[in-house]
Amino acid sequence: MARPLAPLFLALLLAGCAAKGPGVPAKPAAGGAGPIAMGRNLIGEECRAVPVESGEGTAYSLFCGSWEQPSGGLSVTDLYDPLPKDKAAWERQVLLENSRTAWAGGLAQKAICQPPANQTGPQGHPVLVSHCQLREGGWPYLAVTLFDGRRMVQADGIPALAELMMDAGNRMKAEPVTGVAAGNDWSLALRAALGEGAISFGRGDLNAFERTSEVGRLSNSVEDYAGAEAAYRKALDIQTKALGPDSPGAGDTLMTLALEVSNQGRGPEADALFRRADALLQKSFDKAARARLGSYMAFHAANGGDARRALSLGRDSSAIRRAIVDDLEEQAGGGANRAVLGSLAAARGDLIHSLLLEATVSLRLEQYGLADAAAQEAATLFSRTRGLPPWWHARILGIQGLAKAGKGDAAGGAALMSKAVASNKQLFGAGWPVASSMLELGRVYAQAGMDDEALAIYREALGMLAGLDTERGQLPLDRLAPFLDVLYRRSQAQPDKRAEYHAEMFRALQAVREGVVGQTITRTAARFASTDPAVSDLIRRQQDGVRNRDRLRIEAAAETAKPDVQRDRAREEGLAKQLEAATADAQGLERQLQAAFPDYARLTKPAPVEPASLRARLREGQALVQFAFASGGSYGFILTKSKLIAYSVTIGRADLQDKVAELRRSITPRAGVLPPFDLDLSHDLYVRLFGGAGDALAGVEHLLLVPSAALASLPPALLVREKAQAGDYARASWLVRDMAVSVMPSVPAFLALSGAVTRPQAAKPFIGFAAPPFQGRDAGGLKALGEECRTDAALDPALLRALAPLPETAGEIGEIGRRLGATPADLLTGGAVTKAAVRAAGLEQYRIVYFATHGLLPGELRCQSQPGLALAPPDTPPASAADDGLLTASDIALLRLNADLVVLSACNTAGGDARLGGEALSGLAESFFFAGARGLLVSHWQVPSAPTVLLMTGLFAQDPGLDKAAALAAAQRSLASSPATAHPFNWAAFTLVGAAANPGNGA
Repeated sequence: MARPLAPLFLALLLAGCAAKGPGVPAKPAAGGAGPIAMGRNLIGEECRAVPVESGEGTAYSLFCGSWEQPSGGLSVTDLYDPLPKDKAAWERQVLLENSRTAWAGGLAQKAICQPPANQTGPQGHPVLVSHCQLREGGWPYLAVTLFDGRRMVQADGIPALAELMMDAGNRMKAEPVTGVAAGNDWSLALRAALGEGAISFGRGDLNAFERTSEVGRLSNSVEDYAGAEAAYRKALDIQTKALGPDSPGAGDTLMTLALEVSNQGRGPEADALFRRADALLQKSFDKAARARLGSYMAFHAANGGDARRALSLGRDSSAIRRAIVDDLEEQAGGGANRAVLGSLAAARGDLIHSLLLEATVSLRLEQYGLADAAAQEAATLFSRTRGLPPWWHARILGIQGLAKAGKGDAAGGAALMSKAVASNKQLFGAGWPVASSMLELGRVYAQAGMDDEALAIYREALGMLAGLDTERGQLPLDRLAPFLDVLYRRSQAQPDKRAEYHAEMFRALQAVREGVVGQTITRTAARFASTDPAVSDLIRRQQDGVRNRDRLRIEAAAETAKPDVQRDRAREEGLAKQLEAATADAQGLERQLQAAFPDYARLTKPAPVEPASLRARLREGQALVQFAFASGGSYGFILTKSKLIAYSVTIGRADLQDKVAELRRSITPRAGVLPPFDLDLSHDLYVRLFGGAGDALAGVEHLLLVPSAALASLPPALLVREKAQAGDYARASWLVRDMAVSVMPSVPAFLALSGAVTRPQAAKPFIGFAAPPFQGRDAGGLKALGEECRTDAALDPALLRALAPLPETAGEIGEIGRRLGATPADLLTGGAVTKAAVRAAGLEQYRIVYFATHGLLPGELRCQSQPGLALAPPDTPPASAADDGLLTASDIALLRLNADLVVLSACNTAGGDARLGGEALSGLAESFFFAGARGLLVSHWQVPSAPTVLLMTGLFAQDPGLDKAAALAAAQRSLASSPATAHPFNWAAFTLVGAAANPGNGA
């Protein structure tokens, strides 16, 4: 049986794929030589050549404008012998001289260049000109070599430097800058060859692109794929604006973006991005581009579960790259050709990536021999190639360890993986790469039955994750499932320590962050940060501080890892001091961020939750329930005032998805007719979920469920506890007959809500928003809206207008508002239900805020979309997303509420995209709580207004002193007991999220 693909290696393989461009300045030259004025570049910036250290000849970095990163470089070399006068001999000799300098080797490592063409330069001097692409992002780049007697001037840079490079020989003499000789209009030729965009971009565009791409790589390395996607979308936007939409270099960025989308499970969207990348890469002269695309598509195939296609694509990619390496090794000969050697190092790095991909996919197919062979070839290449990132060695060791363990040598595999962990620790300290590799080592120990070792390494990894000073990405449950298995086995074998093991299982589960909920929280946090300049600035400084610390840690580790004869003790000591100072700086900024903006910290890094803290918040008769649905074994947790128990659950994630979808179909009208509700299936699901808990629910009056996976799309009230007669809904033993039920989006949310400081009650009873002017005829509009690729741009109003209208909801809020004492001004309908109206309504004045409109709750979040509420679309496309008619989760988080209850009465968690969207609902709820709401009443499907009014009237008519969950349960029991409304379609749709006081009090 195929094993899950190790996320560690999928993430880390990509983290170092791209070579850096010209953005890192060389060390300034010793001595007093100052910069040389070079004149203006083609976009009007004053440029200067700054001397830098060089092992041979004289070298300069070219700086333009106020940018601190170079736009290019220069090297001046005095040739030993004069060039031959014979034309053929001259051409051979200049190509040889051009290729064997340190400049040529450096250029080959950062750019891919076409063979140089002979040109005639200023004053008739011969010139070699190469059109190049930077390895990072495929940006246009130029290389120019000029000959003046025995003097050779080599220059590289962005195309805006073309005239300066062509005339570099004269300008380096510090003579007055007069421009290129007449008759040689190089800018016109370049515009014709490369396009206007290639000439007009500057170092600032590259800076923005490189910084954003770096954020993408860092996000990928901690498996924050949503963050990486956001960064690469920004990078693509920068590149497209600078170079145009048809630039071959954009194909490189597009395929990286496609893979980040694939990493989040959005296969069709990734397919479309890969096709766009393929079309652009057809125009690239980079021979390795097709192989790189093949590798990324192999990752994509692996993400989609097609491991055999992934392996085939990976092998094809490796074959192309192996041929490139073989060809370059043959060209390298005795090693005099520095350009070939530079290209060879980059090509070997590409081949190592392909080989490790092959190995990783082979692990999934349980082809451990193939995995070991590919990893061994990668190890050999790594040992033969200087200058590769030192952390690649740890990746190779880790894959070799997994292969060895798969072949039955668990101890030997664990030993290799332990070396990988130790190497990562030296390089990264207590960071995500180390913790992630520990989780993989823990899996090896657990599967081999080495429980003591598994517990030790998992505990260390989780402790490290809890102490991270950077935001981490998603942590899927399957990464921790083996740990839960070991703890549960121990609890069964050691009854005297059962409570301790159950508590540890529960704590571990709180570290999980996956799916739509995790993505929504991440995007909401980003929006919160971007709208508050003080938060944004402190976050930027803290993240820069962490990056600086990590960079210094890697440099220090790389220095100490050198052989003794190559080590520079003074440099080691200097790096150690810098690292100490950078660590203190990063820690200080983290403390500032936590203290100054605790709301942001709560969203991004919630503190671990102890069962004892939760028990202290629970009342007698309450039970908090959470499930862990893994691809293998699943567990349930029931926490009461007195104890916590964990038990085995006899349903996995995939089976749960199928059963919930089937139950949802039995409450979905077809052609206006309700189908019979499957009481037997509902009872079977209840037994699977709670049968292993024994009598743990005895005496429970209020069940608080933290739903996950497909369970988030099923109202728990409609579970049936006892076998029932088909069709006898009025006498069925619904869960809500025995206890009140509410849900919590997360355990930290329960802790925050139950411990919230009491606030003065809002003065006004009710405000309602209903019946936006939608004009669609069916559910297709909601599906289209869910599939919209929405980034920072405004949504097309036509998508909102295509939603099905909800005219009856105007009467719904009118009837409920009248009973609660609302004024006509507090009832907004039709075209008045805009985002501007919501923001301007003074919502903090109202105890009940009621939205009767479509909820966008997709089963997956496409692009940078978020769950949200559909409001009135503007008449014309708006200038920004602020007024586009879709109130997203991040918009909601920025509202200010003092509501006892927010009602969402027309949501449907069955999803407009045919996927269950309950997890999106949990993400939306987190945003309302962040904004200040104390409770949320939401529908899982759209219910006709008549039963909705009956339910709401019953809810608000209960005893004002009654708990809100109990009031809802009483209202639901009333409808469930009447044959006319007993079908759960009429009463079970609404679920209470949160646990605030009854809003009827004082209404």
